[in-house]
Amino acid sequence: MKRIGILSLIAVLLVMAVYAGAPVNFAAPKPVIGIVGSEDVQTVIAGSQGEYSIQLQNISYTVAKDIKVTLTGNHPFRTDVGSLIQTVRLLNPGESDTVDFTVYASPTAEAKTYEFEVQIEFYDYYETYYVSTQKVYVKVINNYVEPILGVVDYSTGQSALETGKPDSLLLNIKNTGSIAAKEVQVSVDGFSNEGVVLYRDVDTKQIQSIEGGDTELLYFNVIAGPDAVTGTFPINVHLEYIDEYGGTYEKQTTVYLELAGAEAVDGSLSISDPIYPDTVRPNQDFTVSYTVTNNGETTIGSADATLAYDPAFISKSNAKVLIKNLEPGESQTIDVTLMAKSDTASETYHNYLTVTYTPLGATEDEAKSVQAYVGIYVNSESTEGSKPKLIIANYDYGGEYAYAGNEFTLTLDIKNTSTVEGTKNIKVTLSSEDSVFTPVDASSSFFIPSIGPGQVYTYSLKLKTKVDASVKIYALTAKMEYEDSNGNAYDQNDNPYEESEDLSVAVAQPVRLETGEVSIPYEIYSGNPFYIEQEFYNMGKSTMYNMMVKINGVETNEGSYFVGNFESGSSDYFSAQVYAYDPGSYEGTLVYTFEDALGNVSTIEKPFSYTVMEMPVYDDNGGGVIDEPFPVEDPGQSGGVSGYVIGGVLLLVLVAGFFIFRNRRKKRMQKELEDLDE
Repeated sequence: MKRIGILSLIAVLLVMAVYAGAPVNFAAPKPVIGIVGSEDVQTVIAGSQGEYSIQLQNISYTVAKDIKVTLTGNHPFRTDVGSLIQTVRLLNPGESDTVDFTVYASPTAEAKTYEFEVQIEFYDYYETYYVSTQKVYVKVINNYVEPILGVVDYSTGQSALETGKPDSLLLNIKNTGSIAAKEVQVSVDGFSNEGVVLYRDVDTKQIQSIEGGDTELLYFNVIAGPDAVTGTFPINVHLEYIDEYGGTYEKQTTVYLELAGAEAVDGSLSISDPIYPDTVRPNQDFTVSYTVTNNGETTIGSADATLAYDPAFISKSNAKVLIKNLEPGESQTIDVTLMAKSDTASETYHNYLTVTYTPLGATEDEAKSVQAYVGIYVNSESTEGSKPKLIIANYDYGGEYAYAGNEFTLTLDIKNTSTVEGTKNIKVTLSSEDSVFTPVDASSSFFIPSIGPGQVYTYSLKLKTKVDASVKIYALTAKMEYEDSNGNAYDQNDNPYEESEDLSVAVAQPVRLETGEVSIPYEIYSGNPFYIEQEFYNMGKSTMYNMMVKINGVETNEGSYFVGNFESGSSDYFSAQVYAYDPGSYEGTLVYTFEDALGNVSTIEKPFSYTVMEMPVYDDNGGGVIDEPFPVEDPGQSGGVSGYVIGGVLLLVLVAGFFIFRNRRKKRMQKELEDLDE
């Protein structure tokens, strides 16, 4: 009976264990992901790359997988550099993992502690989607200063502006910040006829960029107003600009200009640069040219400019010219064509230039005069057999080279080498080898009315060099077709009056070397060599000669690379093995040197830096590294034995063993007692 009771108890316990371990129809608990906080707020440096870490922990009893972590909200990190999203494949219950973000704090970020959000998206075993948002913090240390523009100095050419006398207001604008100011718009206002007004200028100008700590000069042409009075006059200066990250700024200041007042104004006019031939021939046209300039401080209302010539000459143009409203500093050039009569004797004849002028506000009784002398020698000797000849006495194109694709100004000094015969109706045609030079907004020919005996005529025009022109010296031909002073296009031998001159113009192609990013390993350990590499490209249109790449500031056996002739459109690669012996931060430079086709040497430096760390020591106490976490079975999974069932069965076996052991022991003790009784 006792055996039957024990067996019945075991059966009851088995039934209880089975029912206790059977699946219960409750909803499985959802996974919960939390952020483990740290004692200290993490710190980043504005304008630098850094690392921001978040430790995640699964604080539930359910597996979370495909976890996506995103930094959102009012954080100081730039979204255009690096990624603000990281993923974790799996987190088992109670397990933790650290997510590292490589971040770049904006140089304009305010130095403070930022509170922002981390969005965590994940799934459970049944692909159910969950999302949560938690707050985190980061501290920004900012050593940058936003661009701050101001007018640190200003001046005018005159100590005090005078009415009618133009001047320039020079503004010295400085950026006292450490970040560049871009697209700087400078505008001035507050002008008045009783003070200062703009003089043939605009009120707004732009500066492309002012780097931190740099200054830029900007001019505005001004003039004292017609009703200006002695004293100071304020001009408002407005500055609007952005930083390189799109932030907008606006500043305003006032400058004060000294005025001399209208009572200090006076008029002054001069005759300058009279040009005429040293010698003329009878029946030969020649030109007397002179310039009238207003050197005063007020407008010349009217001026009579007259060439009083000797009766031995005949005027073929108006010898008297009326000039109206000549502004201060303004000039007017006057040409008068004369001819010596056929019976003029050989001698020097005296002629006079006279300009009588009246400033605005003055009466005719207050008119003033200036005069200049013109002495012209007439050579009446026979000119038979004399032939005028034109040459290019001198030419200039603004420097040693004309750069391909750029405009330049060509100035020609064309001289008539004849001392007795003049030229007129002169046509000059320019042509170049391979049509490498083309006129800008003009034809390839230009016209000169006349060049007298021994005279030099200066003419300037703009040319543009072909973009793909080779680097060499090109021939530019000037062909001159003309007539003599009597209108003959041919000499006595029926040869046309024409001359050609070949000019030499050196053409250069601007060199353009571009480089990629310097490639350095992310982790460098002491005692291990590593490679520093960089790609480079010839983006110009000409060959770079004798190119050499050197690496400075590091320990290496590969310190230089001779490229040789680096063709246009080519690319190459520099690589050097560097040795790292001691931990620390190091800096170096990649130096590129090369020559252009004209022998000019250029040097370009590309700095870099890297950090060497101690070699880590690993000690796993003889154990291995487990890469994958041990999966935890879902309590509702069908087709398997749950953890609860296994636990119940083990408990039942222990209880049954205890009762069997106790029953056997009791029987053995009873038998021993019976043996003793016998």
